[in-house]
Amino acid sequence: MLRIGTDCSGIEAPIEALKQLGIPFEHKWACEIDRFARKSILANYQPEIIYEDITKRDNSQLPDIDIYVCGFPCQSFSLMGKKLGTQDPRGNIMMHCIDVIKKKQPSVFILENVKNFKFIEKGKPFNFLIDELASIVNEEDEQLYNIYCDIYNTKDYGIPQNRERIYIIGIKNDIQSNNYNKPLKINLRNLDEFILDKTINLTYKPCKNILNHITQLSEDSYIIGTSGFKSITKNYTPTLTCNTFFYISKLNRLFTCKECLLLQGFSNHFKQVVSNTQMYKQIGNSMSVNVLKVIFNEIFNCTLLNEIK
Repeated sequence: MLRIGTDCSGIEAPIEALKQLGIPFEHKWACEIDRFARKSILANYQPEIIYEDITKRDNSQLPDIDIYVCGFPCQSFSLMGKKLGTQDPRGNIMMHCIDVIKKKQPSVFILENVKNFKFIEKGKPFNFLIDELASIVNEEDEQLYNIYCDIYNTKDYGIPQNRERIYIIGIKNDIQSNNYNKPLKINLRNLDEFILDKTINLTYKPCKNILNHITQLSEDSYIIGTSGFKSITKNYTPTLTCNTFFYISKLNRLFTCKECLLLQGFSNHFKQVVSNTQMYKQIGNSMSVNVLKVIFNEIFNCTLLNEIK
């Protein structure tokens, strides 16, 4: 049975992806510093161990795993943040991810961050990460991992959310039987499928940003961001974030937490045990389940992990 460990676990998109794929696995550990996110993890999944801080543990003592997944903090590298890069302490979480991979040497690792991670500081953090991962060698002093890096967009894999993220995938040479190829795109589902309540809200009062843009809209289901920047789409939502909510013009309301969970690929059965404010934040910080599913499938197709699962 596959063994998986996750860091910066959020609400455990990797675990949800494996569950939806019907892959048997042992959830060896989760690690999440946000106490509200830990509540969501424990309400929906059953990690054997849950750590609170990746920086305060001995990684050599972690359980052995086959798959390691970490969506390390994006605020340091995001276009929406201060773009401090390696000057931001949150950017140093990357060093702990590298340490886990070096010490536990999982068969496969998946690291995720914002698209801008590849370009900030003229590529310095990105190139450092790739060089460090490529420097991990086996007993014969050969590179241990084949490394694949690409931009994946949530809306390219069936779910109508425009969310570009960089995924860095490492596969051990000795388990790889075929080349890893970026999964082909999947037809986009209709946004209307993700709007669970079609009732028009007659009492909702749009904020100033929405009112500034609403006159530009024709009929149909347009989506407007509530923050200060202009973000209007029709057939898919803009990127869900931890602090921007999206307004459905034809229904005069915001997307609900459950609808946003669906737009990140989570099941309709996900249990919400925190406030809406915390739930929106957790959803905005999560990886997209549908993207992880196609990545996992391709990994299983090109490796001997098929024999384990």
